[in-house]
Parts: sequence; structure tokens; C-alpha cells
Amino acid sequence: MAKAFISFLGTSDYLNCRYSLNDTPGEIVKYVQEDLVRRCCMDWNSHDEIRIFTTAEAVGKNWQDNGHADWKTKKEKISTGLENRFKALGIDAAIKRIDIPKGDNEEQIWEIFNKVFSTLREDEEIVIDITHGFRSLPVLLMTLIGYSRLLKNISVSGIYYGAFEVLGDFTAANKIPEDERIAPIFDLTSFEKIIEWTQATQGFVKNGTAKDLKHLASKRINPVLKESRGADSAAKAMDTIVNGIEMICQNILVNRGTEILHYDYEKIKDQLQKLRQEDVFIAPLAPLFVVIEEKIDGFAKDDINNGFRAVDWCVSHGMIQQAITMLQENMATFLLTQVGEDWGVEKNRDAVSLTMNLVSQKKSNLDVDSDVDDAQRQLIKKLMVNPILLKLYKSYEQLRSIRNDVNHGGFRTEENKKASSSQSIQDKFGQSYTEIRRALCNPFVPS
Repeated sequence: MAKAFISFLGTSDYLNCRYSLNDTPGEIVKYVQEDLVRRCCMDWNSHDEIRIFTTAEAVGKNWQDNGHADWKTKKEKISTGLENRFKALGIDAAIKRIDIPKGDNEEQIWEIFNKVFSTLREDEEIVIDITHGFRSLPVLLMTLIGYSRLLKNISVSGIYYGAFEVLGDFTAANKIPEDERIAPIFDLTSFEKIIEWTQATQGFVKNGTAKDLKHLASKRINPVLKESRGADSAAKAMDTIVNGIEMICQNILVNRGTEILHYDYEKIKDQLQKLRQEDVFIAPLAPLFVVIEEKIDGFAKDDINNGFRAVDWCVSHGMIQQAITMLQENMATFLLTQVGEDWGVEKNRDAVSLTMNLVSQKKSNLDVDSDVDDAQRQLIKKLMVNPILLKLYKSYEQLRSIRNDVNHGGFRTEENKKASSSQSIQDKFGQSYTEIRRALCNPFVPS
């Protein structure tokens, strides 16, 4: 994976100082870029790049040598510019300077955006220095990161800001001896991570998919687990949560009814509760855990109504085919539970379907096909007098028709004369869904 260091060069006559990152002061430097390149880029190779974006004024004052004059004598000050300071480091990474406008108006800001974006390569890992530049730069770069992550699959390993101003104004800072003139570098990478986690969480909550969370977890959590040899409790909890919600999403996506009913949802909820008590990667992530927990809150291990909750999930995410199948199948599961029969036995489930058909045609169980065995016949007798089945049979039969049409892709036009439109399918399902929810209005089923 290629790497790039991205920075903007200012125009001020900077004082020499020592920058400190994570309480570790570096060498005396004039430019924060020197310090960050020493820390981040010394082991980079010729495929990696250090990109310095400069205005025409910045080139003359700080990229080239001797760009400033003494404010009293007006004589040229002898000073090595950033270009030659980079060369003195002896780094293998390619050093590139890119011209940009000052950013005085919206048009120029967009030009800067496009210039930076055009330099980014596919799958590139970037380090960003936002110390210098126009005030809009941080907003521009945070926008650019999200945009480029989607279009070029970039990743961000660091965002840094050299806070020289904590030393006071020029006069105050100049009074401090160079070796004691220590300015902090703020590591702002966590703010970009918040955006990344938020987008992944939104994908789960809004779209019912854990794909982005799983990808992010492999990038952010797996290295922590590897480094700690699995001992980091917060990372372990997060790993459990992400794998768990991915399993829930997959179970619903492919209608794994048994797994939906029996899955241990409490395990995920317990881990989410645990993370609220811990210092997890980034503290502001805690509210995101609440959002995730709310999404799965209604599900409970070994609860027959999980199937109906899965239908709600599918409907809310536009998964109509899965919703149709799960609704009809969980109706059978629910009815068999009501009459005390094993819902996992295929003949029992067939008996539910036969009973629904018999009732809809106003036939008795005596009209059942001779292939039905005695056990099924007895079950049909019980089902035919079940009050819930008598409320549901019309909706069940309508679902049968809709499901058959959808599962065959609408191709059986010789049976239906005319293929149903997608909207008519959704309308019919919505009608059946409403009627079934009304019929099952009891303490155990979501309203």
C-alpha cells in the first residue's frame, strides 16, 4: 500500500522550536513538517510521497531558502527553506510540491479540494498535517477524507496539528530558549475515526447491514487484539459485538429462522453495556453503542416472536422478499407453538399449510388428501378450531400467492395472465402484514 504525507506550507517566519507528540519532544526544527516527516516517513520507500501544497507566496518565503527579511534592518535573513531541509533528511520518499491558490473565495477553495484529491492514489494510506493553511482547511480536509475513502479507498493513519501558539505570541515565544521552546502536536486522528465509526453504524441502523462495521473492525480492532494477544477487554467486547450483529444481519438476510429464534442476543447486549463503562478507543463512541443496542433491543434468545421482529426489520429496510417469506413461515411457527406441537417437524408445518387451504376453501379435515398420515390429520383437527388461525387464514393464503410470484421472479405469467408489478406486490404484502399484526395483537407480539 502506497503512503503519502500531505501538508500545507504557510508564509510566516517561523521560530525554531521542539515539537512534542505524545509527550515526546523531537529535535529543534523551524517547520512542523520536518518533525512530522521525521516521525512518520523515515522508513518510507520511493513509491511513497511527501506532498507539500504551496501558494506562490509560501514558495518564496518558506519553500526556498532565505525567504524572509529582518523586520528591523530589512536585510535578508539567512535561513534554509523546507525543500532543502527535507533533502537533508535523506528520505527515500518522493518529495512533491503542488501549487494551489490562496483560498480567498469559494472557487479557490474548490480548486484546492480538486488539486488535493487528484494527487491521491487508489488504496493509499495518508498522513495529514493541518497546521498551516486557510481557516477552511480542516473542514475541507475532513470532507475530502470521506469523499476519497469512497472513491479511492484511501485510509488515514494520522491527522496532526502543531500548536505553536500555546507558547504565546511571537515576542513571548522568542524569549524562551530554543531547547525549552516546546510546542505540542495534537493528534486529531480520533476525530476522523469518529466519522468512520458513525458512517459504519449508520449503515447498520439505516440499511440493516453490518458490512461496513465488520470492515472497520478488522482494520481498527484486529490490530489491537493482535498486539495485546487478545487481552484488551474493550477490543474483545467490540469484536464480539461486531461479529454478533453481522450474524444477526446475515440470519435475517437469508431467512435463517431457527437461528433468528435461538440466537443469544443478550451476549451482544451485555458487551454493549460493558463498553459504556470502559475507555473504548474513542470516548464519544459510547452513544453509538446505544444506537446499536436500540436496533436489536426487541430480540431475545429463544423467543418465538423474533420471527415477527425480523419481519419488521426486513420491512424497514426494504427487504420485501425476505419479509414475505419470514412472515408466512413464522406464522406457521407461532401457530404450532400455540397448539403445543414441534414447529421444526416438516410434516407439522405442512399440516399448517393444508389447514389454511382447507379453511379458505371451507372444507373439513375429512377432505384432506389420503397421503396425510394420522398424526397430521389429528393436528389439522386442532388447527381448524384454533381462533388465531381462523383470523389469519385469508392473509396466509394471500401471502402464499405473493410469495409464489416473488420467488419465481414474476416469470409465471401463464398462470397469472399478467405479471404483478413491484408496487402491487408491495401493496398486497402491506395489506396482509397489517391484517396479521392486527390479528396477533397480544402481549407477545410487537404492535
